[in-house]
Amino acid sequence: MTNYYIEFWRRGERVFEYESDDYLNPDDARHHIEELLHEMMIDSGAEDWTGCRFEVATARGKMVLQVPVLTTMSALARRSRHSADT
Repeated sequence: MTNYYIEFWRRGERVFEYESDDYLNPDDARHHIEELLHEMMIDSGAEDWTGCRFEVATARGKMVLQVPVLTTMSALARRSRHSADT
């Protein structure tokens, strides 16, 4: 069984790894990333997320999913706005 981990990258540097959280599949990790991004949108202030991304990787460090912060935040905001309009 492979466990997956979430890492946060700012440009080319890994800033943080969620070491205590492991996920059974990349979809579970992506769901958690979306929760983190919702929190970041609320609490970010004037933070510049340019060049930031989340990566989902195996314990051996193989990246299996990349989630760019700004692009995904934008999609989540549109989705939230659409849900509020309906």
